[in-house]
Amino acid sequence: MDIELRRLDPRDLKDRVISFRYESPGHYRVGIAETDDGWDISLRRESFDRPFNKDEQEKVITPYKGKSEIHGAFVGGKEAGIIQFEYQEYNGSLRVWDIDVAPEHRRKGVGRALIGLCKARAAEIGARRIVLETQTSNLKAIGFYRAMGFSLVGLDASHYTNLDVEKGEVRLEMAIHLGLPR
Repeated sequence: MDIELRRLDPRDLKDRVISFRYESPGHYRVGIAETDDGWDISLRRESFDRPFNKDEQEKVITPYKGKSEIHGAFVGGKEAGIIQFEYQEYNGSLRVWDIDVAPEHRRKGVGRALIGLCKARAAEIGARRIVLETQTSNLKAIGFYRAMGFSLVGLDASHYTNLDVEKGEVRLEMAIHLGLPR
């Protein structure tokens, strides 16, 4: 499949919305136990009693996403995916805000091409790492990110609600360390 990557103009995307939809049969159960000398934290894969469904939307252009670059992947002249990232100079990280691949183009190399472009931009900019957010309930995304070289670097057990652990939807931070000093 021939995939064309090109930078998009944020002015053309001011009303654009990305949908975050997935269904998952399982998740990584987060365990946090305080001990006398610290904490024991675990993530163990387990099944939900019934599939977890996520269906949310977010505008591409929002104030918290700063001065992001937005790139599209096109197949046959039609948009097949989009990635939005921003270099955060204060910590040398390239933060991926959004990555979305149209359902009919998944598992066809579009996501891989978008992450590849992100890796190339990170090298050009001199970023020390690429970091992104996913959830313990999004097993497909976790599998994809791991296949692309990302590893777990942190979690927030109450980012979305005070019941994230009980719901099985805990924010995970995953990153690729690029080997650059900083």
